[in-house]
Amino acid sequence: MGLRHSNQRLTTVIIVLCFYIVFSCFREGSTYYPSRKRTQKVDDQIINEYQKQSELRKRFLKKYIKPKGYGTLYNALVPEVFCKDLIRIGRVGDGGKWICNPTAMLNWPKCNIYSLGTYNDPSFEEDFQTFLGNKCKLRCVDKDEQKPDTIKRIENVNGVFKKAFIGSKTNESENMLKFSNLLSEFRDRRIDILKIDIEGGEFDIIDELVSVPMCQILIEIHGKTAEQTLELLQALSKNGFYLFSYEVNGFWHELSEYSFIHEKCFTLFNIQTVYGKFLS
Repeated sequence: MGLRHSNQRLTTVIIVLCFYIVFSCFREGSTYYPSRKRTQKVDDQIINEYQKQSELRKRFLKKYIKPKGYGTLYNALVPEVFCKDLIRIGRVGDGGKWICNPTAMLNWPKCNIYSLGTYNDPSFEEDFQTFLGNKCKLRCVDKDEQKPDTIKRIENVNGVFKKAFIGSKTNESENMLKFSNLLSEFRDRRIDILKIDIEGGEFDIIDELVSVPMCQILIEIHGKTAEQTLELLQALSKNGFYLFSYEVNGFWHELSEYSFIHEKCFTLFNIQTVYGKFLS
């Protein structure tokens, strides 16, 4: 009799415990994902398939980029590395940028964000700095003066604004600065995130861009032809940058967004999987 009562009590305890676990998982404000795992391991077979396709993509671009233009370019593009925490920050629509694993920066003692091309719209910079708790130093540069309200918005997110035209040489009379001289002026050794939207000027300073230590480039390319755009993408690739995201502009196909990360920053941003390099 005592054994039966003991078993009944044990059964009751188990039922109550199970009810508590289920209730805890589905109580208001919580979500239960029974099979969700916090891992970024990509299946080896998937990686192998990407790597096999890399050479095919190279040949495809070389053969068809000239006769078929942007259709060929966009059909060939895929990420070259895997970012577990890939996010688009900034305004929904025009102005947002794709960033790779930005939460890694939250644990850094310091960081630098550079933004070339402001156009009185620092919405991306505001949103990104808010995401990071304003911890990074923000440097915004534009060839034109900005409205007082724009400058104040930049300052409110730990930023400064500098009026300058970034070129291939420094010419104070024309307010032109080499990119490397810009870093020296701010006493920065490395750029962690570079946002660049300078209406086609990127083609004139590509050599300057790759001469400066930096981790991620978020760039809108204004190519007159698909060949010209591909040449710039290949120049970044040849200098150690890997494509991790792209966003085609549905209104103007020659104006699209590309995001790259440098191989020397893989560890900093927790990149563990390389799919394969096809841009160079």
